[in-house]
Amino acid sequence: MRLRHAVGAAFGALALIVTIPTSANATSGFFFYQYGDSANPTAGKLEEPDARVCINIPEVEGKPGSAFSPKNDVGDSEAMLYSEEDCEGTATKIVQGEELGADVKFKSVIFEIV
Repeated sequence: MRLRHAVGAAFGALALIVTIPTSANATSGFFFYQYGDSANPTAGKLEEPDARVCINIPEVEGKPGSAFSPKNDVGDSEAMLYSEEDCEGTATKIVQGEELGADVKFKSVIFEIV
């Protein structure tokens, strides 16, 4: 009798593991920005960034410059931009579909699904 219960519990646990979504923090869309020389900037983007995770902008991480001119095309999300790496410093909010100017400088971002 105990063996049957143990086998049933094992199959139940396996069914739960298989049906749990693998990425509850997934977003869809792109987050665009520019970096480098503001007179001749380079375009960058984050594709389907994870939500609720601080993301350092790779092209400016560990460097003196900042990213700028953000455009949030990540569906159903708003982003909080931070002036420093690791989501520290001054924060600026950008909602889905919004584009901010070159005066908005940031080094990291975190997305929240709304």
